[in-house]
Amino acid sequence: MQITRIMVVSVSFLAMCLCSAAKGYCGADGGDNEGMAQLRAEIQVMKGGNPDKYRDFRHTLRHIRKINRRQKERTSLVVAKALVEHVHRDKYRFSSEEHRLNFLSVLMGIVHVESGFDPAAISNKDARGLMQVHWPTWKRYFSSPEEAHDLHRNLSVGTAILRLYMRQSNNDLRLALYKYLGARDDRYADKVIESAVAFKASVLSNPLKRPTMEGPP
Repeated sequence: MQITRIMVVSVSFLAMCLCSAAKGYCGADGGDNEGMAQLRAEIQVMKGGNPDKYRDFRHTLRHIRKINRRQKERTSLVVAKALVEHVHRDKYRFSSEEHRLNFLSVLMGIVHVESGFDPAAISNKDARGLMQVHWPTWKRYFSSPEEAHDLHRNLSVGTAILRLYMRQSNNDLRLALYKYLGARDDRYADKVIESAVAFKASVLSNPLKRPTMEGPP
């Protein structure tokens, strides 16, 4: 499947997705040892319970750390966890592992370009969070401006917006990205697509072994 023609999986605009990983992000990385321990415990549960999800998490975390070297460890862990939890939601039905990887790759490309994987990002046009959802346009899908920074809520609404634009653009990712940006800008579309392709290539060229239960994420 061409990554530029991927059909983004359906997401409900109204679904509330306030899980513990999102609540654990507070916009700063202080000395919260208890919170970090809980986060690592949740990752260990993922490691033992869903090897495919855990491999996606490791690839995602490795890529985030490569792109944003200044980001605090806890933020990178929380963002990577939120991204793979979003992709691995039970309501999604992927036709193959490549289909799932394409979906994850497109999200990685958008989040990289839009926010640099920073959940606290706010643009000068009041676009917010990982996917830089435009608050003035889409605020009816959030209870407050702060909720637009909730990782899972931001990803759910942002993905639903992209799906809407994909449908309007006959599943052409480039045309959908113009709508997502609000301008016909090939530089923006090229950056997102190139970033998505780079992430997919890094996964395929650097396969990870099945995890053991020991060791850090």
